[in-house]
Amino acid sequence: MLGLYFLIVNNIFHVPPSLSELLNKKAETKIERKVFGYSETGKAIEGYEIGSGENRLFLFAAIHGNEMGTAVLLNQLVLEIALNPKLVSETKKIIIIPVANPDGYYDRTDNLNANGVNLNLNFGASDWQPYGPEGNFAGLAPFSENESQVIKQVVEQYQPSVMVSFHSHGNLISPEAGEFSLELAKWYAGKTGYAYFEDWDYPGTATKWFVETTNKPAITVEISKDLQSDWEINKEALLELISSQNH
Repeated sequence: MLGLYFLIVNNIFHVPPSLSELLNKKAETKIERKVFGYSETGKAIEGYEIGSGENRLFLFAAIHGNEMGTAVLLNQLVLEIALNPKLVSETKKIIIIPVANPDGYYDRTDNLNANGVNLNLNFGASDWQPYGPEGNFAGLAPFSENESQVIKQVVEQYQPSVMVSFHSHGNLISPEAGEFSLELAKWYAGKTGYAYFEDWDYPGTATKWFVETTNKPAITVEISKDLQSDWEINKEALLELISSQNH
């Protein structure tokens, strides 16, 4: 069973050849593929910087490596942009990290990193604690893990106006505190048909830390399955998010 898992990872969920070919035509696509940092075992945490506007969006996925469909979803978004760069508003810069936890994504079958840490509990929010729900280890201290440090560095470098974190498989949209987070979550739920859900309060999450640190909106998108992307469900919302001047 584990062999099948690795076969799926290595043959389906990496960057598709068509996208790699398009990214080589940088003058046409205006997409820069970047290494933002490295995991605990030295794997590259790769992603994309797209556009040149002042309104910056930060989208990331697979911080839980077993939520692999989320990475496919963001790679599909990058492919759509590569095929039609005009989808991106001139006011926008988009930072996308499809796989925030490559050690978990490639080497594990659970939601932890190489050190056994649930990375989405490892951020320096005001309610950080060493263990989260169901006993998930949150690390020895906030930002103890390379992967959460990379997310922090991206936020500090690019100063995004919005963070969207992609997970599975809740079939819902969850906002952080604040009027604009709630508005964004309700809008995204309306576009996708996912349930709007306010009742989560996990400690030390990336989105909670982001809102507390920047006072800017953040939402969590929980797609419907671990191993499928829900692209058709999310397509309209994502394309409007990158093209609109209102989000």
